[in-house]
Amino acid sequence: MTTDKLSITAQEYEHPLAVSHPHLSFSLYGELIKSKQTFLLVYTTIFAYLISAWTTTGIILLQLLWLPVGVFFAISGSTLLNMVIDRDIDAIMERTKDRPLPSGRIPVSTTLKHGFFFVLAGILSIGVFINIVTMVVVFLGFFFNVVVYSIWLKRRTKYSIIFGGIAGGLPAIAGRAAVIGTIDIVSITMAMFVLCWIPLHILTLALIPKNLKGYKDAKVPMWPVVSSKEQTIRVISISAILSASTIILTGAFLDIYLQLLVPLIVFSSYIILQSLANLKQPSDQRTFKLFKLASMFMVITFLWLFISIGLTNYATCPLRIFLL
Repeated sequence: MTTDKLSITAQEYEHPLAVSHPHLSFSLYGELIKSKQTFLLVYTTIFAYLISAWTTTGIILLQLLWLPVGVFFAISGSTLLNMVIDRDIDAIMERTKDRPLPSGRIPVSTTLKHGFFFVLAGILSIGVFINIVTMVVVFLGFFFNVVVYSIWLKRRTKYSIIFGGIAGGLPAIAGRAAVIGTIDIVSITMAMFVLCWIPLHILTLALIPKNLKGYKDAKVPMWPVVSSKEQTIRVISISAILSASTIILTGAFLDIYLQLLVPLIVFSSYIILQSLANLKQPSDQRTFKLFKLASMFMVITFLWLFISIGLTNYATCPLRIFLL
């Protein structure tokens, strides 16, 4: 991967559709930032903050306002830069060929400028309104996502998703660091949950036949492209087991009542059983079901941890809310 992936060719700049849409409209912006993925990461940040604030400082409204805003801008900016880097790949793959850059609906220059501005604005706002530790964590999220994953590893090795997973786990660390000002074992297990969850989510998506064909056509060394389908499904099963284990461990470190962890254990076990069933008898239907379950797993897990820590601590430590 060379630095020319961030350059702008004359042909791209003069694309007639791009010139007619020189600015980012709301709809184009939503497509460029992969809004569902971005909001999911911001969601983990918010709930990591809420989970951590309940039993420590309480919720500080100024923090709760600026933290998701800063993280949103940093993640959005990183995604915009990734769109620039991956525009040649996206143009080949059926799933991504209609994105704003490969379809010529926005100039590369506009996306590039917005990307750098959003990243800088997000990181600096975190430093000013939250704390330096959280700012460093958010910067590392940008660095692992754009530099390590997209520029360095994505086109070279199937193991790139591990480093992409590190970037995905850092927003959860940022949410907790915003409260406690440091990184502790709960921060690490929250991030490990996301890191271990990433293959469950990404590889089930990659195994869907039309997506797999796209990765092959674009010569992206995703796991099912360079390894067998059977090995990919084994990795998915390992991902399910590890992500389930780390989130239950997180609940234990948070001293949540065991009976409140039972629903989480049951749902986690269901995910594991579904992945093992697909390992034993693989099918596209089971793989797609796992993909849908993976997204639910992330959302439900963080919400349930927040509810559980509230029920565990409400009598002795009711939620406190402060303006500053």
